Amino acid sequence: MDFPFMLQALPEIIKAIPVTFFMAVAATAVGWILGLFIALIRRAKTPGISQVLAVFVSFMRGVPLVILLYIAYYALPTMIYSYGLSIGREIDVSGVPAILYAITALVLDQAAYSSEIFRSALGSVDEGQLEAAYSVGMTKTQAMIRIILPQAFAVAVPNLGGLFVGLVKGTSLAYYVGVYEITATAQLLALPKLNYIEAYIMTTVIYEVISIIFNKVFNVAENSLKRFRGVATA
Repeated sequence: MDFPFMLQALPEIIKAIPVTFFMAVAATAVGWILGLFIALIRRAKTPGISQVLAVFVSFMRGVPLVILLYIAYYALPTMIYSYGLSIGREIDVSGVPAILYAITALVLDQAAYSSEIFRSALGSVDEGQLEAAYSVGMTKTQAMIRIILPQAFAVAVPNLGGLFVGLVKGTSLAYYVGVYEITATAQLLALPKLNYIEAYIMTTVIYEVISIIFNKVFNVAENSLKRFRGVATA
């Protein structure tokens, strides 16, 4: 075991943690919002749109994340460029950083998985509460924001926490498209002397620490929302 290499490389790997966090937080923020809208539309059973979204969710959940990354990185720029030519404009996408393509793939992945979590959580809330809200003069939007969504979110938090932790680990695949996050940085540092065992041990420990921290965060959030969850499942 090359301990001097580990002591030298660890600070450089730690410097890549913000890149991993940025991808995870950005993909979560956008992906979960999209997932909630998808869940609401499918719950409303909007003709046509609901079926299209169901196909989208099924497709995204069936495609490996690494394939989505390749599609976003290689196919998306070509599609944008071809579309530009079709409207008589040449759109230059060569300057778009790889991390944006990676986040795009992660957003689509999160939107699909979180939509199923939200849809299940919304279904756990008693429909009678909507009728009660209407009886006291609330609109459908007010009832959804004040009554249904808080309870649904409380039910969804445990699964959303697991989804987020999985996403943090999933960002390691972004090195396939040239994003220098934790895993890519460790591999790059290990390359000169082939210290891959030491590099993978360090990345394993770092991901484990991150997972423990966020599991604790979501456990706290889950406990603080228990009163809403109790109403939803009553």
